[in-house]
Amino acid sequence: YCGLLFRHEGWPLCIHEKIVVQLASIDWRILKPGDFYLQVVPYLKKSPRIVLKCLAKDKHNVEEVVIPEVSYTSVFTLEWLSTFNGERMGIALENCLLTTDDQVFRVPWDKVVNPEFINKPKIIENTPQLSEALVNGVCTSPVPQEDLKSDLE
Repeated sequence: YCGLLFRHEGWPLCIHEKIVVQLASIDWRILKPGDFYLQVVPYLKKSPRIVLKCLAKDKHNVEEVVIPEVSYTSVFTLEWLSTFNGERMGIALENCLLTTDDQVFRVPWDKVVNPEFINKPKIIENTPQLSEALVNGVCTSPVPQEDLKSDLE
């Protein structure tokens, strides 16, 4: 997404005011078959882990699956959930639960992993330090000034 402005700056951790990656558990009674949510949990004395939580087969407990760190770069893709579903038994997961202070939203995964963008900004001529105008800090490598200008136009 280099050179694009996200409509919701916090993506993928949040979409506007809706939190995607939870810091606390969600009441398991809200979960329906096909629902899941992502949560950051402590892990011994190491870095926290991301776990996927969904309704267990008995529909009265929560199944918790630790997401391997090597998967972190691909979690927010349709392919990741498709692969995850292919490796588990039971009802396919399709809706991610997002939260605000007082509400829970059931959002199809394809809506979560496809961020919205705003129009690309127009370059104002004679802008100093154009090469430092990396959009939202998304680009991690320097972009030649002429490439940045053509991308943003």
